[in-house]
Amino acid sequence: MSGQPRLIAVRTLMDVLPGDGHGRSLREALAHHRQPLEAADRGLLTDLCFGVCRHYRLLEHWLDQQLQKPLKASARPVRLALLCGLYELWFTERAAHAIVNAYPDLCRTLNAPWAAGLANAVLRKAGRLDLAAWRATLPVPIRCSLPDWLWQQWQQDWGERASALAEASLNEPPMTLRVNRLQQDRDTALARLANAGIAASPGPRAPFAITLAHAVPVQRLPGFEQGTLSVQDESAQLPAELIDAPATGRLLDACAAPGGKTGQLAERFPEASLLALDNDAHRLQRVRENLTRLGLHADVQQGDASDPAPWWDGTPFDVILLDAPCSATGILRRQPDVKWHRRAADLPALVGLQARMLDALWPLIRPGGLLVYATCSLLDQENAAQISAFLARQGDAQDDTPPDTGDVPVTAGAQLLSGTGQHDGFYIARLRKH
Repeated sequence: MSGQPRLIAVRTLMDVLPGDGHGRSLREALAHHRQPLEAADRGLLTDLCFGVCRHYRLLEHWLDQQLQKPLKASARPVRLALLCGLYELWFTERAAHAIVNAYPDLCRTLNAPWAAGLANAVLRKAGRLDLAAWRATLPVPIRCSLPDWLWQQWQQDWGERASALAEASLNEPPMTLRVNRLQQDRDTALARLANAGIAASPGPRAPFAITLAHAVPVQRLPGFEQGTLSVQDESAQLPAELIDAPATGRLLDACAAPGGKTGQLAERFPEASLLALDNDAHRLQRVRENLTRLGLHADVQQGDASDPAPWWDGTPFDVILLDAPCSATGILRRQPDVKWHRRAADLPALVGLQARMLDALWPLIRPGGLLVYATCSLLDQENAAQISAFLARQGDAQDDTPPDTGDVPVTAGAQLLSGTGQHDGFYIARLRKH
């Protein structure tokens, strides 16, 4: 394996983890940087970038303890290279001697020959460390690589459960599928996966969810290109399953991109009138591509869910699904870079936007209709507290969430915690209009 993926990993992390904390998303940066690589090298690149983002604070903490004086800001590529090396040594099964030998050469490639000796010394020392014993001495936010504000918020919201959430955020997420019920049932899909040599099991919560024992490229999934399966976490499948609507009803997916829930709604209600709305024209293209692969249709429009006047035609909806913009703190194992992009100061604006969307969309629902609100957040202010405040504002709104939906008691709706199963952290509230 060449040194190219390690070099590209440093360049990618430069985009994702700049000093100001407002970097590019990891998935977007990887899509940009990994094109010229072979499959094996792309795998190493992806692992390095996700691994460093997942364990970033822990790696930085140990490295800082080894340096007699801080590295200059101009040496940030060297610093990121050292973090990649530490991650490889501690969290992968690659040969230690090959890792130690690779990073001095990488420093030279980065035009930092002065750092070759530093890389050799640091990585040799890291290879002798009893990682488990050292980690056990550290405070939770360092051990689990969380920003202090998020750890403190989890403690405030979840008390003694916070430690389990922190540990779970470091886990590798499972690959979970949604069966297209218009094409096959779940047992048939499981049998087809088994025939293709792919070990899988039915999800315990969502009726068409399947969890793979090991992730595979989607091209290996039988029938994927024909729309028989989609990749979607099990908790993210629950909001659409809670929807009760007439077969030929009028449905709105209010923040539709990239289209996972739009496709699911089209599968559940193939005769319904379905509007997929999003304010990002570029991401709406993903919605169209997903629908095309599934062989299904929706009216796809650009529009702002918090301002319906420009796009609503005046005809009420039977159901609105609002998968609201949020902190994404329930999917850190899938998007570990979110930890380093999000700030406590971002939350009031997000909470305000969610409230504006709820209030703007509520009048668009017919009497007796539903609004299903969802976030991939573990923060109470975006979830149960948000919905409790909405119910207090809207006298004709009632919490109609089935009581067995969540896995922890909350004041409104249902909360799923990422530390209690294979699913992501997620919040759902089904609200009925009287």
